Amino acid sequence: MNIRGTVAELGEVRTVTTRYGERELAEILVKPDDDAPKTVTLWGKWTESAELLEEGMELLVTDVEESEYDGETTYATSKESYVVVEPGFLVNVTDVRSWVQCPRMYYLNKLSGIPLNYPVIKGTIVHEVFGDLLRGRELDDSIGERVEEAGLELGLLGRETEEVAGEVRQNAAAIEGWLEQGVLDDTDDWRSEYTLISERFGIKGRCDALRRGMPVELKTGKNTNRDPRFQDKIQAACYALLLQERGVPADTGTLLYTKNSALDRTEESGDLSPAKEFSIAKGLLEFVVRTRNEIAAMEFDMGVPTGYEANAKCQYCFEKDTCMVVSGRLGQESKAGQIGTPIPEHEREYFDRKYREIEEERRATHAEYAKLWKQTAEERADDDRALIDLEPAGQTQIEGGRWELRAKKTDDSVSKIREGDVVLASDGHPVDGHGELARVKRLGDEIVVTTDEPVELRRLDVYPSELSADRMLTALHDCLLKGDPRRKAVLFGEQEPEFAEQSEAYIQNNESQNAAVNLAVNAEDCALIHGPPGTGKTYTIARTIRALVEDGNRVLLSAFTNRAVDNALEALREQGFEDVIRVGTENGVREDMQDIRLEYGGDPGTRAAELKQASVVAATTATCGSRIMREQAFDVALVDEASQLTEPATLAAINLAEGFVLVGDHHQLPPVVRAENDLSESLFERLVEQYPDASVMLERQYRMAQQIQAFSSQEFYDGVLRPANGEVAGQRLADLPGVSAESLPAQLQGWVTFVEPDGRAVGNTNPEEAERVKELVSRFVGAGVQREDIGVIAPFRAQVAEISRRVPDLVAVDTVDRFQGSSKEVIIVSFVATGDLDSPIFDDYRRVNVALTRAKKALVLVGDETALRSSPLYDRMVDWAT
Repeated sequence: MNIRGTVAELGEVRTVTTRYGERELAEILVKPDDDAPKTVTLWGKWTESAELLEEGMELLVTDVEESEYDGETTYATSKESYVVVEPGFLVNVTDVRSWVQCPRMYYLNKLSGIPLNYPVIKGTIVHEVFGDLLRGRELDDSIGERVEEAGLELGLLGRETEEVAGEVRQNAAAIEGWLEQGVLDDTDDWRSEYTLISERFGIKGRCDALRRGMPVELKTGKNTNRDPRFQDKIQAACYALLLQERGVPADTGTLLYTKNSALDRTEESGDLSPAKEFSIAKGLLEFVVRTRNEIAAMEFDMGVPTGYEANAKCQYCFEKDTCMVVSGRLGQESKAGQIGTPIPEHEREYFDRKYREIEEERRATHAEYAKLWKQTAEERADDDRALIDLEPAGQTQIEGGRWELRAKKTDDSVSKIREGDVVLASDGHPVDGHGELARVKRLGDEIVVTTDEPVELRRLDVYPSELSADRMLTALHDCLLKGDPRRKAVLFGEQEPEFAEQSEAYIQNNESQNAAVNLAVNAEDCALIHGPPGTGKTYTIARTIRALVEDGNRVLLSAFTNRAVDNALEALREQGFEDVIRVGTENGVREDMQDIRLEYGGDPGTRAAELKQASVVAATTATCGSRIMREQAFDVALVDEASQLTEPATLAAINLAEGFVLVGDHHQLPPVVRAENDLSESLFERLVEQYPDASVMLERQYRMAQQIQAFSSQEFYDGVLRPANGEVAGQRLADLPGVSAESLPAQLQGWVTFVEPDGRAVGNTNPEEAERVKELVSRFVGAGVQREDIGVIAPFRAQVAEISRRVPDLVAVDTVDRFQGSSKEVIIVSFVATGDLDSPIFDDYRRVNVALTRAKKALVLVGDETALRSSPLYDRMVDWAT
């Protein structure tokens, strides 16, 4: 039996005398969720994990031995047992390897991210070639393609294609030699880049390859010893553990040290064979789990390792200097020691606070991982986290040996999955069955994804990513340890932003827009542009960038979403500016911006020059944290949607420049975070409140009729927001070609309408309200309004699905979050709730502000008046709409 539950009481580790001699034990009181508390005795080396425990932690003990003593049932670990601390926290296999090497190495890798250096890039290429060879590709074809794909990174490192191809070929010779020597035969069953997730052991990772069910890991370095390096053994053993959980008797691991094949036998001694096998016994697997427990326990407290946790040797460590500098600058204890001047106390407190907030966000992400097995398929579908019951519709091998998988939906369900997302594609069982990481190419009645290996596509799951947390930590590290002292002084309130006093007429017919451009151009440190809905923010951004470039600046244009980046680029190009490069994936960049998208593959020198020589580089803030962008330098970073970004995510962009301009609206949607902490406050909001004189608000809006904008202007913008001119203020549906407004019911002929649907909420849906929305859409379409000019907003995806089933395809139906940044001639808002507003989604006034400011000429509010009047803000809204 297994016992899994919350640690309620801890017993001290003590030594007892048994018939087998002296042994250590610890007694732990565990409260399972669905059973009475049980005291479990942990024997032997599992007491090391017992010493890590704290009350409130989750504990799993497998294969518990149950016996009777003095009439009571006792529970204890057996020879087959594993003890897992915080099993819901998924530790990456590579992190277990780093921890074994040195716990400080694990921590430093979290902070500094993956650098842009040649060994890393070459290692990635060799791994790709390895996978290609296992898929049956020709070596020369694979090397040529993979080296070309890395053209941009190689160019930034000053490397040439031929040189790199030659070195990769030397490494690949180890793999080829293994094939030619007959180590492989026709009975071998190979899989490359195999995704493994364990709910039992709390470990996840992607094994380089499996051969006959045994893990094979590729290392691009050399090893002239007979045995694999210990940390490499541990990595392979992690995968063996996960395979054994699936019933695969993986008792052997193989390490391929590809550089061994390039060594000169006259100059090197020792065992030069690339392939080194080793046996994987239960004791090694137990060590893997205990090591993983150390990481999980440290992350539970969000602590910082010192290096003393493991038998790390600092003398020859290649990260020793970095470790000492980080320890010295942040005032941390380290086995390696400390060097450098500590950063000021307030900066260190800021680092500690933000580090904890980011790690809380990481834990929330891990809770999303756990839902893969805690929720049923139906529950995940209802929660919009999965598309289930798909019908496989074919598999095709495509260029590069990858696979394109197709499936058909069997219902009209919706989910959080979007085109371009990385998801978990599976045969219906993402954890226990066969799952592969996939990128979504197309969503619709037919779903198309691409994967490294084929899988019978029956289910797609949202796959939580820790990339955001990783890059926030890296941005925090770069800001505090590498950042400009003057910028840090402004960020931490020690120095007011400074501005030159020049004034130019950049925009003739809008005073606040012109003031915003001047503020940005004159900023010595930072400028803040507050752009309420419809105020021409995108146009102002484009004009600001042009002015900055005219002033001799190299500019980084960034935003939270790809859509905002591309919208700003569209405005910039409409103003005649073309000296710009768009950095992003093909799926992420809008089709009409593909011609300026920077290709990663190709001639290294050409690709690097394209990036370095562009006056304006455009990328999302997430991309700004990539190893390519972290190597770039700019005079000014302009960040749109800054109010939707966490503070560390904003730092990822502004770290790359001497000065910065933030553009946003803190009265619209806040940063998207899972954890409940101060990450939900953006840097934009903090600085606008801290430095009001460093900001300009755009006051004239070009979107909404006067009556539509009146409520938001009064409630959220102190009545300052106003239509740009009389034409905007008085616009009506009758102004649209082909629209006969008089054919609408009198109730719908005005600008703002409130409709009581007499419905009843069922969970997050309201079918009667959805039917009323359908009727309203039909009325507008019947009056001549084009379907694509109508939008429907609902607070819940379930209601989005209810409405989508009822209205024509060209009518846009989505949540508030998806509608921010867009507008329609007609907007219908479905509030769903009846009786009261008991969902937290209604507590954030910024959401209703977004919903009410998407309409140009007609806004219809559909909801239960009793529920809406239960809140003062919504009560005032109903008064305004009626």
